[in-house]
Amino acid sequence: MKARMVLVAALAATVVTWALAAEAPAPVEFAWRGTLTLPAGSSLVRAEVPAEALLRMQSSAAHDLRVFNAEGTVVPYALLRSADLERTAPLVQTRTYTAYPLFATAAGAKPVRGAVEVRVSADGSAWVQWGAKAAALPDDAQPLQAALFDTRAEKHALAALDIKAELPRNALVHLALASSDDLQDWHPVPVKGPLFRFDGADAPASSTLELQQPLNPQGRYLRLSWAGQSGVKLASITGRVAPQTAVLPRVRSALSAGTPDGSSLSWTLPFATPIAALHLQATQDNTLLPLRISGRADATQLWRTLASTVVYRLDTVGQGSSNPPVLLQGASVRGLRVEASNGQALASSSLQASVEFAPLQVAFLASGPGPFTLAVGRANTASAAVDASLLGSVSPAKLAELPAVAVQQVRADAPDAPHVWAAALLPDGVTVRTALLWAVLVVGVLSLAGVAYALLRQITGSK
Repeated sequence: MKARMVLVAALAATVVTWALAAEAPAPVEFAWRGTLTLPAGSSLVRAEVPAEALLRMQSSAAHDLRVFNAEGTVVPYALLRSADLERTAPLVQTRTYTAYPLFATAAGAKPVRGAVEVRVSADGSAWVQWGAKAAALPDDAQPLQAALFDTRAEKHALAALDIKAELPRNALVHLALASSDDLQDWHPVPVKGPLFRFDGADAPASSTLELQQPLNPQGRYLRLSWAGQSGVKLASITGRVAPQTAVLPRVRSALSAGTPDGSSLSWTLPFATPIAALHLQATQDNTLLPLRISGRADATQLWRTLASTVVYRLDTVGQGSSNPPVLLQGASVRGLRVEASNGQALASSSLQASVEFAPLQVAFLASGPGPFTLAVGRANTASAAVDASLLGSVSPAKLAELPAVAVQQVRADAPDAPHVWAAALLPDGVTVRTALLWAVLVVGVLSLAGVAYALLRQITGSK
């Protein structure tokens, strides 16, 4: 009997030990792992989380990210997001600048009072009136498809122009931008994408003209023109001030072909990483598709609209012949659906989709023996990150300037790996390891009950 009691106590101690270790995840439990190569003599460093890791992250807040040393111990680390890495000034707009239409007159015509000559090409000129009524121009004056803006007093560099205008419906309006300091010699300014406005309550629209590079308009005039399109009438522009620091590029990764779902295409996503933008590209030339993008957290929920956009591909147009990514503002979804606003059926081969993530880095203190491992992708995992200010004497503002370390992928499990989908089936807050240990605990309790019952019968029988 004494031997049985010792056995029962040993079994109970073993079960308790296993239970206490339930929430200590090991590196092998994460779907993606990479080795970190540290610079010589560095102890406080940072590493960029690769796209392959972001595609396996199971927490929208990056709770399932760890940095392990060679002993399997989690080292102190902090997450560095876009706001920490860029430290840009808030969005600022300039004052509004009125649009002044340009007019052409007969060759040799003299300008009326208040009109200024503007050279629009090597062999042609036009007239503009600052603040005067168009009726003061000669009777034969014809409006050109162009407008002038006096931005000489603007001291801020511009990243984009918000344009107030009347636009033709359901069409792309390609604008050309140029600048000049004397209204005679003009220099083209590269821009991104056209303007458009489609019919419908939630139809896509765009009235912002982004510049490929920041433009300093001080002491210069701006000219917008739109050759070959009628129904355009510009009223004014408002500049968006360029940020003081360069914006870090988003991390992009291509998705597999969408699955036809009626007239739409859908994707089931194996990650919870917030999506900063979705880039949809047409596979055929001469494509113009107004689209609605929807998402949902799981298959039991209704689809909710995330954004609307226009996918276009016009190879013969040249600059700005394809659409840019559409912002999703960090939506964390497990399903995406794209459908045409006009009801047109979409074939899986008609679109190529890529997701873009905001850059994510991790700063960590290399404590303990190396090599160190970055691990990502474990469902229902609590956060272990610390506040950036606790990593040492380096201020949070300086963490983005720490030495960068290279990440080499060691292992990346497929999204349908057994431990990945098994974890997804468990309730929130319950990991595969916890479920298994609870199973062991139940088995241990049942074993103890069996031993106790056998002892009770033996004692009762001896009487």
